Amino acid sequence: MSGDSITDLRAGLVDHKSGPRTEWSANYEAFYARYGSNNQFDTINHALNFDGRYLVTRRTHLNLFEHFFYSRNPLQTGVAAPTDETIILTRQTNRWRSVSDAAFDTSLSRSLTLQVGAGSRIERLDLSPSIDINAYAGRLGIQKQVGQKDSISSTYSYSRFDFHSESTPNAQAHGVDLSWSHGPPAGAGCVLSAGVSRVTREGVSQDWLMAGAAWHHPFRRLDFVSGYRRSLDADAGVATVTVAQNAYAGISGTVGRAGSLGGFGEYGTRDSVLGTGDRLELSYTGGSIRGSIALTPRFSVSGEARRRKQTASAGAGEDLTVDTLFMGLVFQVF
Repeated sequence: MSGDSITDLRAGLVDHKSGPRTEWSANYEAFYARYGSNNQFDTINHALNFDGRYLVTRRTHLNLFEHFFYSRNPLQTGVAAPTDETIILTRQTNRWRSVSDAAFDTSLSRSLTLQVGAGSRIERLDLSPSIDINAYAGRLGIQKQVGQKDSISSTYSYSRFDFHSESTPNAQAHGVDLSWSHGPPAGAGCVLSAGVSRVTREGVSQDWLMAGAAWHHPFRRLDFVSGYRRSLDADAGVATVTVAQNAYAGISGTVGRAGSLGGFGEYGTRDSVLGTGDRLELSYTGGSIRGSIALTPRFSVSGEARRRKQTASAGAGEDLTVDTLFMGLVFQVF
């Protein structure tokens, strides 16, 4: 899409509750986006985020979250942010996804914790014929605290990938991994993990190496984050299981007393792991620069420039480049 202007009108509801045994927050946002020239993308978008933490017993915690998003605008899927999961760019509209997770952990001793969890990801695209994806996962692990700042975890996971396509059989995967983390809950820290996953479809199995790393270091006026992840994935619109790799780095900080500035970059790939189903080989690069300044206690200006380039070597992916520039004015009325 060529250069254009966008006007957003947003409304949202936010609620938060905190108590001795419960802490949760919910945020619903609806916004209308109007384009100056490409009015076929004029639409109302919806986003819902819920995060909750509950103290079941003195030693047991339950964590829940739900992230839901719907949009007719394909550009909404191309947002760059420090994350280990990136959605494939597409020209298709009417895309929605729901990511849910429940994590249960209980302390067996002062240094040993049992961890149980389950999650799902449901994603839909407006395609004919439709190629939708339902992904379900369960995990069971044990975590050992070593000293005050280090911990070691071992986890078994089971995943199932259901493709809503008559010509594509479903797939499943079993995985084990070992991870080490260092650092306090807040502040500088790093995480390293490695494991093996066995993917099976129609009786054919393959073993794949999985890995991950993350580093976070806050400086006096700057905050630096970086990470790498290699994992199994499946995307709506492509009926196959892929090995997804993503590396990112970002830095942000304050400028003077009233300003902030940050930058972010990422690189990733998607490659099919099985001989059946759609073929997919693509890579992408992305980046963003954002800044803001408070001109008065009640008035601030912000801006962000983004670029995301996706190149498909083979299969169902598309070559796409999305450049966006956002400018925002914030007025505090009360």
